[in-house]
Amino acid sequence: MKKRKTIATIHAYLEKPENKINRKFCVPGRVEIMKRILAVLGLTVLLLPALFGCGKKEESESEHSEVDFEVVPKEELPNTLAEAVEENKKDEIRMTYMDGEDLYLVRGYGEQATGGYSISVLECWEDEERVYLDTRLLGPENPDEISKDPSYPYLALRIDMRDKEVVIQ
Repeated sequence: MKKRKTIATIHAYLEKPENKINRKFCVPGRVEIMKRILAVLGLTVLLLPALFGCGKKEESESEHSEVDFEVVPKEELPNTLAEAVEENKKDEIRMTYMDGEDLYLVRGYGEQATGGYSISVLECWEDEERVYLDTRLLGPENPDEISKDPSYPYLALRIDMRDKEVVIQ
């Protein structure tokens, strides 16, 4: 019964001329509709790059190429480079060395508590501005056969000379 009184009260309130809803403010006019359409279009134009990303990144990814390299044993390193590696072997090394037509990339992992470590080349590639070398230190495979003496794992690669910045990771 209370609900009917409440609904009847609302209807009575709305029937009074001073309380009538002005319909012209409830239905948007042409100007309001155009403003809403322009706002939606503007947001769409602004958000499209965020949704689909930039095309330039894909182009730069396709412009990089792998670099041919040769792993150089310690005995074949130029004397100056071999001495520099020996002097710095206790610390991490990220070094380049130019020798005529060759560019050497050296990555050392500093002093390790035991022997048996190796280094894997994950990727060696270049783009228009830089050469990139990505390596990982691999732990001893067989713990029974590792030396208890400290080791100083490093890797030296030889590539053709390039006039580019080198990034060694």
